[in-house]
Amino acid sequence: MSPLERRCRSLLRIYPRWYRRQRGDEMLATLLEASQPGQRWPSAHDTRALIVGGLKVRAAQDQRLTTGANLRLAAQLGVAMTLLMVAANSLTSAILMWAHVYGPYPHTGFLFASGLLGLAAVVAAWFAPRPVFVVLAAAAAAASAYFVWAGNRSAAILPVGLLVTLAALVLVGDRMPRSWLWLAGGLFATDVLATLVPSVLFVFRPLALILWIALAAPWIILGVAVLWAFLDARPAMAVAIYITCAFLASHLINSIAYWPAGFVSWPMLVYAIVAAVIASGSFWRLRRQAVL
Repeated sequence: MSPLERRCRSLLRIYPRWYRRQRGDEMLATLLEASQPGQRWPSAHDTRALIVGGLKVRAAQDQRLTTGANLRLAAQLGVAMTLLMVAANSLTSAILMWAHVYGPYPHTGFLFASGLLGLAAVVAAWFAPRPVFVVLAAAAAAASAYFVWAGNRSAAILPVGLLVTLAALVLVGDRMPRSWLWLAGGLFATDVLATLVPSVLFVFRPLALILWIALAAPWIILGVAVLWAFLDARPAMAVAIYITCAFLASHLINSIAYWPAGFVSWPMLVYAIVAAVIASGSFWRLRRQAVL
């Protein structure tokens, strides 16, 4: 394989996989035939045309589905991202307890198991057969409920409710596109780093920039997903669901134990406004992109 062919193949990845299967060989042959002898890089014109064309094809992917189907997929992604945040918190908290950064806790192993099962359930939502996914989701819900039952029982509402919701969405509709794995995986990784890095680097002042990057990385990824709404509004809708579930709903649930004091707070209002703005904008964009 020549350097030009290898680079053209890499450039064609801007197109979805199904499109490359149908027309990839034809497009590659056209690019190679139009190249000059000894050429090693695609021309600037071809590169620009491929990038624009690939983005247009990706923008039209959700136009093949109805608004309802696209909303179900967006809800799956939003719930999955929230579960990944819960799993990241459980796993990192258990690790920091074992490392004696946090105080000792007698049920650290159950905390780690609940996070690991939650992570496995989300991965299964993409890859595993539906019966396997249902078993993992049920196990993760049972582990989360068992872990918090002796303490603040309201804390089990969010993970258990999310797992039940994700199971219902996966069973009644299509699976999420695997092209969304970058968003879920990146968010999970940055959530883990945002918890571990401050605990490890809090005494190293010269590394403060790394600390700020770790804390800001999850929000940068979410911002990229919102900007992606110009091409595909579903990830942006998922971000609105993520903010609602991960921050607004969790704050409401935690406030139940302290009713009526502190039930309404400024963070709740901010999260509600941000989620409403993103949801309304992405829903308008999704309606314009969808079939019906």
